[in-house]
Amino acid sequence: MKLEVRTRFYLAISVGLVLFFALFFLLSPFFYVETIEITGDSRVSREEILERLDVGNNTHLLLFNTRQARSRLMENMYIGNVEFERVLPGRMQVNITERRLTAFFEHSPGSFLYLDDYGRVLEIKTFFTDPLPVLQGLSFTRFQLGEILEVSDVTAFNAIVQYAQLLNHHDLIEHVSYINVSDTSNIRIIIKSIEFNVGTAANAGEKILTIQEIITKMPNVGLIPGFVDLREIRREYFFVMLP
Repeated sequence: MKLEVRTRFYLAISVGLVLFFALFFLLSPFFYVETIEITGDSRVSREEILERLDVGNNTHLLLFNTRQARSRLMENMYIGNVEFERVLPGRMQVNITERRLTAFFEHSPGSFLYLDDYGRVLEIKTFFTDPLPVLQGLSFTRFQLGEILEVSDVTAFNAIVQYAQLLNHHDLIEHVSYINVSDTSNIRIIIKSIEFNVGTAANAGEKILTIQEIITKMPNVGLIPGFVDLREIRREYFFVMLP
């Protein structure tokens, strides 16, 4: 009996010592956040990200609540997703996926909705400075910050989204002044002073590639007002000068 009691005593001491050293190790500076590395941030500043993270000198790397931090960060509409990676000792990697500002929509005189390439409202301002297209001919029924713009003509909206994503993909979006969908059978994409009539959203990918080829081969694009009919895919296209 005495041997059994002694064995239990030593076992309890051993377990206690293990727990003590484990706790001591977990509370050592090895596990506290000393360095924060941020990737994917371009529009959202590092200062804002750090402020929303709310990481201090006593923030434990393993106990840090990433769910709450992600929620705080995504209150900024330009942040689409956040992933965290804990790297010992004391380093936290924060990977930001930003939404891409793609176009502006004047929903009332002097008030512009900032939209991403899915038509989500990122911001509302009385001005815009980015060299991005203004949407024309679109009628909305409702908008809410952080949500997809609700419109009366879904066909027109889907066409804008499709063309905007393609223009983004081919790095053309910053050259576009306007996208006009007032007539969904004759959608107009205006690049500087050149008006491209792309017709509908059918074969949108080929039409955008054609636009890219045309403006690449025209060094004076934007200096000469003109019109190009792209409603049908052809081998040759004609540039019509406008008066």
